[in-house]
Amino acid sequence: MPLPEYGLEDLENIKSLVMKRFTVEGVFFDEGILSFAIKERYIKEPFKAIVFDLRKIGYVPTAVQDNDRILIRVFPYRRVVEKTSRMPLILFFVTIGTVLIDGYMRSASYADIFSRVFGRVSVMDILLNTLLFTVALMSIIGLHEFGHLLSAKASGMGATPPYFIPGVPGIMPTFGAVIFQKDPVINRDNLFDSGISGPITGFIVSIAVTIAAFLTANWLNVSEYEIVQTLIAREGGVFLPSPLIFYLIRPLFGKPDMVPFFSTLGFAAWLGMVVTAINLFPAWQLDGGRIFRPLLSRRQYIIASYASALILIIMGYFLLGILILLMSSRTPDIVPLDQVTPLSNKRRLAFLGVLGILALTLVPLSFF
Repeated sequence: MPLPEYGLEDLENIKSLVMKRFTVEGVFFDEGILSFAIKERYIKEPFKAIVFDLRKIGYVPTAVQDNDRILIRVFPYRRVVEKTSRMPLILFFVTIGTVLIDGYMRSASYADIFSRVFGRVSVMDILLNTLLFTVALMSIIGLHEFGHLLSAKASGMGATPPYFIPGVPGIMPTFGAVIFQKDPVINRDNLFDSGISGPITGFIVSIAVTIAAFLTANWLNVSEYEIVQTLIAREGGVFLPSPLIFYLIRPLFGKPDMVPFFSTLGFAAWLGMVVTAINLFPAWQLDGGRIFRPLLSRRQYIIASYASALILIIMGYFLLGILILLMSSRTPDIVPLDQVTPLSNKRRLAFLGVLGILALTLVPLSFF
């Protein structure tokens, strides 16, 4: 690996910027890397400042613990320039198409079952359910990614627009969306925030969709619901197990002797909760990888990725679990630039909220 090159003018600028933020006790090259031994022990805020200072002149710092001292190591840095592309917009519209088709198929199936028991459902009702399903599901996924974008912007990191991933209508209408950060994560707090921001936003939107699903549901008495169950079973359909949050929201609508028969909006809410839960698992491919990494050692992080895959397989998410298992053979590490500052106490406390959301949204499929 070639050693980094520093111009004489750059060396003076770097030294001036670092000394502006820290008390420098020594300057030297460590294996060709310009390094500064500093006196400070609390470096969170000054380090964030030096990141932005050095970025302006084409360099990036790291902070590492070296025995009893902290070293600021400075590397040349060239930000990846993203070429203007229409691909995010194309994928967005393709995904809307697959979700619309899926929503129509599910709405038509729902109308067929409902009409056999309660009377004909109009085409307009089918189209309305299709539209509501599409808006709800795209909002859950889109705002999930928007949460990541806001977090990246708040941390001073650039990010790409979301790349939506179209799915297969009738099976899984979309496989979500992804964004790519343009800059390295500054510290453990930023790493935690970048992971949790999407699931938190998606969870809030999913709750709103769940409430809408209850409001638009047809409430059936027990005998009517049994008839519907029989028809669905006869057609080869299945009833999906509900997340705990559904049971907690249901009493808000009263009707203790009635059962809600959801339209396709209910499936959108269900899918939103499931996606939220899965994303909180501590595998590097998921948002949970960024949430758990600030709390785990490298070895613990690798073990957590494998454990996540096995748990998902046991719970019935076979394909996803196997995919994570196969990809975990080379688990990439997510290391912030500031490797010294620990995760803040309020984020450690927020981690309990992460576990709470996981408990509210997790749906084990193979146990039913």
